Amino acid sequence: MYRGKYSVFLLVNEVPYFESSEQLKDVFEEFWKRARQNEEVMKKLAKSGIVVRFDIDQPEVHVTIDFKNPGPDGDLGTLAFDSDVEPEIAVWSTSETTNKFWQGKLNTTIAMAKREVKMDGSIPKALGLLSKIKPLFDIFPEVLRDKGLDHMVL
Repeated sequence: MYRGKYSVFLLVNEVPYFESSEQLKDVFEEFWKRARQNEEVMKKLAKSGIVVRFDIDQPEVHVTIDFKNPGPDGDLGTLAFDSDVEPEIAVWSTSETTNKFWQGKLNTTIAMAKREVKMDGSIPKALGLLSKIKPLFDIFPEVLRDKGLDHMVL
């Protein structure tokens, strides 16, 4: 009897995940389109002149955000998938952890200690970016809802 209740408990608390690389890319594209409308955040990130790559597993997607090299429109802060631009900071996590992060529901320091997030590059610089991007955390759940992914909102 207890085992049955425990099984239900596990299903209720299971963290949602992205079904495909295409779905995750679609969410990121819309998220970044909206994020770029926050001029204050974009100015701060442009001053950093940094290139960050997110290597995401389950499903696999490689997202590069480039604040160093102007994109085709001449602006900084371009988002690209499978870019060969060398990042200054590379971050690895699963899509579940990425979902938590972009909703502001992940303690990055603890996640790094637990190896849920792995980082190459300047950790102090990466952690400095966190304070700059916090206003963007409200956008990600909005995008999930608009894409019909309400079950992924934490």
